[in-house]
Amino acid sequence: MTRSRGAASRSAYQPPANVSGRTPWHPTCVGAPPPPSLRKEPMVSSTPFNQGILICPTTHIDWDWVFTFDQYYASNNQALGSNNGRDTVQNIFNAAGALFAKRNGFTFSVTEVGFLQRYARDNPAGIAAFAAAGEDFCLMGGGVTSPDNLVSNGELFIRNYLVGRTWAKQVGLAGNLYDSAWLPDDFGHDPQLPVVLNAMGLTTAGLSRVPGSPQGSPGAAPINPVGPSIAAQLNANGLVFQWQAGDGSSITALYMPDTYGTVGYLSAGNISSNAQTVNQFVHQYKTGWPNGLRFIPVGIDFATPSVTNGSGQQWSWLDVTDSYNKLYGSENGVRGTTGTWKTYMDAVLMGPGTLPVNAPLNAQNYWTGYFASRPELKTNQYAAARALMSAEVISAILRTSSSYAASSLDALDSTIWNGWEVIAPSTHHDFVTGTSPDNVYQGEQLPLSRQGVSVATDVLSQGMDKLAQGISAKPQADEIPVVVCNTLGFDRALGLLAEVSHPPEDDRFRRVQSVRGRKGLLPIQRAANGSILFTADPPSAGYETVYLSTQAPPGPIATATSPVGDTVTLSNDLISATLSKAAGWGISQLSFGVDGKTHTLFASGGVGNQLRFYNDSGNIYQFGNEPYASSSPPVYGTFSQSMSATFVGGDARWLEQGPLRYRLQAVVTEQRSGHTFTLEYSLVAGERFLRMKLTGASPSGMSVVVAFPLVGDSGTVPTTLSYGTPHLQQDVLPVPNWPGPTFVATHDYVIPCVQQGSLPVGGIYHRGIPAWTLDSEGVLLGVVLRNTPGGGRGASGSDSGTHHQEYLLAPPVYVGGTPRLVTPLKDALSVTTRLEARLITGGEGGALAETTSLGRVTATNAGTPVEEQDVMIRVARVQAPGAAGGYPLGCGTTSGAIPSSLVLRTEKRNSNATQLTVQLPFLGSSSTAETQAVTALEAPLASLTAVPARTQTVTVDSPHALAALRIAWCRTHGG
Repeated sequence: MTRSRGAASRSAYQPPANVSGRTPWHPTCVGAPPPPSLRKEPMVSSTPFNQGILICPTTHIDWDWVFTFDQYYASNNQALGSNNGRDTVQNIFNAAGALFAKRNGFTFSVTEVGFLQRYARDNPAGIAAFAAAGEDFCLMGGGVTSPDNLVSNGELFIRNYLVGRTWAKQVGLAGNLYDSAWLPDDFGHDPQLPVVLNAMGLTTAGLSRVPGSPQGSPGAAPINPVGPSIAAQLNANGLVFQWQAGDGSSITALYMPDTYGTVGYLSAGNISSNAQTVNQFVHQYKTGWPNGLRFIPVGIDFATPSVTNGSGQQWSWLDVTDSYNKLYGSENGVRGTTGTWKTYMDAVLMGPGTLPVNAPLNAQNYWTGYFASRPELKTNQYAAARALMSAEVISAILRTSSSYAASSLDALDSTIWNGWEVIAPSTHHDFVTGTSPDNVYQGEQLPLSRQGVSVATDVLSQGMDKLAQGISAKPQADEIPVVVCNTLGFDRALGLLAEVSHPPEDDRFRRVQSVRGRKGLLPIQRAANGSILFTADPPSAGYETVYLSTQAPPGPIATATSPVGDTVTLSNDLISATLSKAAGWGISQLSFGVDGKTHTLFASGGVGNQLRFYNDSGNIYQFGNEPYASSSPPVYGTFSQSMSATFVGGDARWLEQGPLRYRLQAVVTEQRSGHTFTLEYSLVAGERFLRMKLTGASPSGMSVVVAFPLVGDSGTVPTTLSYGTPHLQQDVLPVPNWPGPTFVATHDYVIPCVQQGSLPVGGIYHRGIPAWTLDSEGVLLGVVLRNTPGGGRGASGSDSGTHHQEYLLAPPVYVGGTPRLVTPLKDALSVTTRLEARLITGGEGGALAETTSLGRVTATNAGTPVEEQDVMIRVARVQAPGAAGGYPLGCGTTSGAIPSSLVLRTEKRNSNATQLTVQLPFLGSSSTAETQAVTALEAPLASLTAVPARTQTVTVDSPHALAALRIAWCRTHGG
């Protein structure tokens, strides 16, 4: 499959592929393509480029790396000033502004908006100068930072760009934004990345590090490769290509074959040497360019765009282009033009012919050790993102269903937005990855990460408190009302256990025996911390009110009170797990029933959740078995199981013994090192998930691994993995580039399978623990702790801290007697995103009903209902249209009418639906409502369209995984 660049030339901005020939979001599903006024036509560069080589001045400014953000901005010992080519960020921006003021054709392409925000605080006039530069100043993507795209939370990847671009538009830089993802320093790439880039309205991407690229390890060719390395394939087949994801969405990508700053720094003493480097590039990389149009980025980490020589003469990248043309341009026939990243990609997209297609681009294993380095950064990011997403759902419920004053809700939304601003920098490719030295990790990254969790959980609590205060509950005598909220955008089948805390001095709670809900009286349980556990079933993106009662529930309540011996069994109606002290409190057996037959999850004699030490000579970037340098033959270190490590089970005790949840805590000690770990297991009634929590620290030079010898029916060993990426599902493993295991970055779930994408043998569901693989015997390995102080990269670091890792194990789902991949994402989110519960205080003017749902989504194929599978809605933003970034809406003169707006996204994985119908009950009672198709970054794709009166549903054509909808409506207060 190829795509004509001639078609693309009509508009450099192509609507995301979720938009079909008709208006995608419309109550009646009838309409026209986006009107011309909403399409973004490409700007024509002031320096036309249609042949030769585009020399692109840029600078790579990490949020933090070997120095903190403030040090990079103002002062660090690597910033040697304007005579050296490397400087502080504020000096770099000062130099760029001075060059723009000369209006001499200078161009500059920059990614990181976070530094521009700091610069604007110090120098507002400088930001105005950048805005005035127009197309000569290119903001590549406009994210707060240049994000990692493999281990970053998928939602936060989007918010990084949304936060940065929102600020850029507010300060007048909207005209400088280019819809592109500039990701040259990422240490590998999500094969499904086009899913989200397409949905965000980003049309191009710049890449540099792929397996086999000559930037250090793994520069050598793969070991016993199936074919040439990814880098070799791109060099041979096309450096510019259409990158296609599993849902059919695609973007145009450029692979830079010789790093993202081929000419690294300006030479104050000899500009001709810079020109010579350009000439070497021209001769070395002759092929793979579309229509002969070549691209060379100049300026690497913290490169300044101008330097001053010893005699006071100033040079810039313009002089490099001029010198190259004079010395080599006529000789080699390849003239140079100075321009931006956008200048180059516009020329490519407007050119004739077709581009090669990569579907997918399996470039996820450039380095993989960072998947497991500094795990708290990853789990904190996951926790903060989930809490903020939950808070947005609650805010949307309050905005659509309550009578709270708009000012109160605006304040809540402002706090949520602040949470995204706090946690967005963690997406940086040296932040969430854990690839900074100890001083930066301890002094900036870990504190900011923890602050992000604190802000996110606090605002979620604020939202729940406001919800609880506004419900008009109707308790009977001796009942205590509780609100339970499902912040997921689908009806849960799992994760129905709720927990509510209460004042310990309130005697009423001592007499509570049951909970009354839609299913009558049900038993409760006292948790180990004194809170009350109960089951509830609130609707999709909604809540229900239940009542703690002093009445005894009907029927007997079965609880186990077994003592702790050498083995302990946790069981319910679905699974039974036996834990063995002799096996270091690993899982010696896990059985489950299917159609009246009992199956086992592990190989005979195998132990699940078995702790292992792996000798790991790697560093914070790479596992030990990954080659360090581009040597031939490559040199490998060590990543192998420590056979001398012995794990001995110690004391164990019950924390809870039903009837709703069973929890056991056990101590395990590795005898040789003396390192102690705490394992906790819990099993909830009615769930097939065994929950596990590990607490401990890794010895130096080691990775701590958990092993699961999962097998299918008849003892079949899995051969491959199906796992969640940040944005879709991936069933193809990367080609190994080194001996020993190759880990993949999994999100939410990892499921070993007998065949590619089918016949699962069980699965792990987790909260931000991305490093999983199958070993040579088919055993599932997960790295949960890692402490590798080895050097060899720009940064080295250790991690002897104690961490908490939570993950779940479940047998496969059987359909018609065969194990199937059904709803892995829904399952994962249901059991890792808890129900939120609060005591209802009431009486504060919210006027909320006892039960409410923001909305839910159903799936159809050509109008015929289909299995919903992993189909859901997400709230992306709630806002008043008159606020910054808001959208006008005419509410007329209706008494009490207040304009409001929210953005919803639909997501579908593993579904064959071609249309999604979103049911939004609040639309039926809105006096005025309009909908609009937008990108995930909220750029309009169609005009606002009125919703007919009493209509509660909108339908979207949905060939791809992600789509977004803005809804504007009028809230009324009492009339």
